Amino acid sequence: MHSLRLLVGGVLVLHIIVLVWVAWGLPIGPSEAKTFFTSHSLTAVLMHGGRDLFPHGDFINIRLPFLVLHLINLYLFYRLTGRLLKDEVQRLSAFLIFLFLPGIISSAVLATSTGMILALYQGFLILYLTKRKIASYLILPLFLVIDKSSVIFYFALFTYALWQREIPLLALTTFLFGVSLQIYGIDIHGKPVNHFIDTIALYAAVFSPLLFLYFFYAIYRILLKGEKTIIWHIAFVVLILSLIISLRQRIPIQDFAPYVVVAIPLMVGLFFRSYKVRLPRFRKGYKLLALLVIGVLMLNAAIMLFHKPLFLWIEYPRRHFAAPFYLPYWCAQALEKEGIEAVRLPHRKEALQMRYYGIENRGPLRLSHRPMPNASKVTIRYKDHPIEDCYVSKINNLTDYETFHHAQRQP
Repeated sequence: MHSLRLLVGGVLVLHIIVLVWVAWGLPIGPSEAKTFFTSHSLTAVLMHGGRDLFPHGDFINIRLPFLVLHLINLYLFYRLTGRLLKDEVQRLSAFLIFLFLPGIISSAVLATSTGMILALYQGFLILYLTKRKIASYLILPLFLVIDKSSVIFYFALFTYALWQREIPLLALTTFLFGVSLQIYGIDIHGKPVNHFIDTIALYAAVFSPLLFLYFFYAIYRILLKGEKTIIWHIAFVVLILSLIISLRQRIPIQDFAPYVVVAIPLMVGLFFRSYKVRLPRFRKGYKLLALLVIGVLMLNAAIMLFHKPLFLWIEYPRRHFAAPFYLPYWCAQALEKEGIEAVRLPHRKEALQMRYYGIENRGPLRLSHRPMPNASKVTIRYKDHPIEDCYVSKINNLTDYETFHHAQRQP
């Protein structure tokens, strides 16, 4: 047991070092740039606070508060596993899985509200499960100041309080659910389009594919015969709700996933119970299953953390999952080498990213990722390897720019 704790401790230290390295070198993403320049949310406040505190910290400054939140969440998750798993091996196993979940890694290295949601949710659960219900109730209104995911959480908690006939919690969640609807509303828009498969794929990306399959099985198995705790109930309601909504429209997975991933200890507990009730000669299949699931999880985590060299190997770099982060940054560097400090950009998110790098969205020049007549070609490179060409030309008049602007937005 002592050696296992040392191993987990070593993995944790390495995990933190790699996350700091990734957050330091990963350029600002489209959603991060939009939040930084256009939002007054708590996420934006933390981003500006980090940059003000460390103005010359490359990209680590805007993400430092979220790395700190990640450390807090790791501590809270380990505390939470103590309420759900009594065996130390099971606790450490759940902790290691949580540590390498792609969704948890992304919440640590990107400036999003996910870390705040996780911290509040886990804090609430720890207090609630340790019978400090008044203190747990005091945490609930804080979800309102984060983002619209509070609507989902309050609804799930409302159904739990109704099921358990817990009157104080039922009254509080009814009130908070109503307030959250007044503040954020319900985002139902556009024509009904089935995004069910897309949602499954998003959950597979958050968990890793095989792990999500077993997690879904564990949630279903507990539904049929198992102890339906508050953690299971919220995870089940949020998961089913997200799948139902996805039958009509694409869902923002970051609003749902934090309330689902916290149920990882339930999955781990189910696995170990199924493993232990079998005779030693029948456990081989479970061992192979565990190795396969953990192997795929580690592979996904490694690709996510050490993704940059893939730009040198794939045929179409724009299809790289991190292309929206790197290509605008490399393009800005290429433009600076050409002495260009301002250029018209048709896409607002890309314009905000360029603005973060000092390239203003103004002036007589226009940028296109497609060849244009009388345009100068600027090559985007990574380690002297050409990644993509962009084209810079002059805008002759307003009509010319409007035509260009409309053409660039076509699929």
